[in-house]
Amino acid sequence: MSAAIFSCTPGQSCWPSSTQWSAFNQSIGGNLEVTLPWAAPCYVGKNKAQCKNIETHYMDSNARTDHYGSMEFLDWETCGESECFLNSFSPSSPVSGECSLGRLSPYYVDAQTPEHISKALKFVGEHGIRVSIKNTGHDYFGRSTAANSLAIWTHNMKDTKYHKSFQPKGCKTKYANVGEIGAGIQAQQAWEFFEPLNMLVTVGAVGSVGIAGGFGQGGGHGPLGPSHGLMVDQAIEFDVVTADGTFRTINECSEPDLFWAMRGGGGGTFGVLTSYKFQLHPAVPLNVYSFQANFPPPEGTLNISESKVHRDIVRALAQNQTLFSEYGIAGYNFLLPDHMVSLQILPCSDTSAIQNITAQWHDFLTSYPGLNVTDNTYRVFEKFSGWHEFTETPSIARNGPVGLGLAESGRLLPKSLFSTKDNIEKVVDAVVAAMQSSYAGHGGGSAQLYATGPANHPDNSKTGVNPAWRDSLWEVVMGGIWTSNTPRDMRAQIQNTISSSIDPLKALTPGGGCYMNEGDYMEQDWQQTFFGSNYAKLLQVKQKYDPGQLFNCWKCVGWTGYHDPLYSCYPQSKLKPNPTVPQSPVP
Repeated sequence: MSAAIFSCTPGQSCWPSSTQWSAFNQSIGGNLEVTLPWAAPCYVGKNKAQCKNIETHYMDSNARTDHYGSMEFLDWETCGESECFLNSFSPSSPVSGECSLGRLSPYYVDAQTPEHISKALKFVGEHGIRVSIKNTGHDYFGRSTAANSLAIWTHNMKDTKYHKSFQPKGCKTKYANVGEIGAGIQAQQAWEFFEPLNMLVTVGAVGSVGIAGGFGQGGGHGPLGPSHGLMVDQAIEFDVVTADGTFRTINECSEPDLFWAMRGGGGGTFGVLTSYKFQLHPAVPLNVYSFQANFPPPEGTLNISESKVHRDIVRALAQNQTLFSEYGIAGYNFLLPDHMVSLQILPCSDTSAIQNITAQWHDFLTSYPGLNVTDNTYRVFEKFSGWHEFTETPSIARNGPVGLGLAESGRLLPKSLFSTKDNIEKVVDAVVAAMQSSYAGHGGGSAQLYATGPANHPDNSKTGVNPAWRDSLWEVVMGGIWTSNTPRDMRAQIQNTISSSIDPLKALTPGGGCYMNEGDYMEQDWQQTFFGSNYAKLLQVKQKYDPGQLFNCWKCVGWTGYHDPLYSCYPQSKLKPNPTVPQSPVP
């Protein structure tokens, strides 16, 4: 079998009849739904009450995750000219044209149980239909949508449990303080459940992200990364449905190869996860040094490559990064053409420690001439929820918008680049060159410098995640945005600009890598960049558990390539876009 087996689309004789769809729906308790784009009520014959609600929440991350018919980013709702958008920054503006499904599936299974998933996999196998898997739609590669596929939507699998003591199935080892979450649980739901139990979860920066899917199977970095490692490092046991429809409980004792692969090899690839069991950590305060400032206006036209303030700030941060890492400080640093936001986070019971460790960085920023400082504060958050509430203030939250189109590229920078004065200067040169490339090409010119990885957890033997993570101090991410009003040729230019802007950082890290969840979907050297030396072993596991390529997604392990009809909606595809054909409600 091969991915070509799963090529049946509406209009072909292989496509199920209404009677077959109806029988399938009955077999899963009526949980088969016909897809309606989220913005549809705002188009022809619009429902004013529904439309008003959508307009109000169009750029709200949580609201978008609650509907199968929307993705966090507009790129992955569209296929060629088929789409259904509102104007991102002015969603109440009138819309025109046809509202169409783009690359959203015509039908989706609102999965409530593993049995629903098993039956869905059997159904697509019988009819040769592609399957796609979605929870929240927080996805920079479009891996959770596929035109004319049957979607499995795991978003409503919300079980949550706390195990004071836990013994994985078939293992002798016992663990204390283990969390168990259904596939649909989102970061904020997780920490709100475990916080009253005085436990921390290794979530990321955004509360609406589903932590069991792409995050928990592809890596998962966040403010606890330097202290406790990636989310995949916490994994103890998974419940999954594999391609043969079998429900399995997997861990390092029962099926160690599959468990290893799903700890970092990516979601949507090896099976459909239904439950994720992971290590929790006793709660401590989050101590934060927060600095924000506007830069002095440039003399003449801004050239970030030559901008003294940009170069000095990148250099000072890089000079301090090794020290920060050694003490378990995580960092979110946003550099833009005209301002900066820098957050250093230390999970620690000693609430004064962060001031000593960051003293040099604090003094440099405080005394730097010409900065218009808007925040220069040490804060203590006794609860994780307090930290998250702080990150949702407008000046910080604006660095993570949704409900628009987004182009991204990224690169992991190893520790060695922060060890000498000459190497640090190379980092400075590369970061400001990337920013200037983005700025000059209408990409926006921003750079995100994340220090949220597992630098203090170097052993990669138990996880399938890209080994480049273990040796990195920074993940540098370049990004640019577009809206529904952005002409298509400009959307393409923004993407091409962001793709090329990372080149100075690639040149600095030959043979290096990128976080597979925050990279460039146009990446050519994707096996090495996203998976590193683990790719060959991951592919072996893939071929063992999914020999027929039932699970397939863009530049995931075992990806079938640009000529696969499943990927016609991607601009890189070699095929004419083939958007989803709408289907009638199931009788």
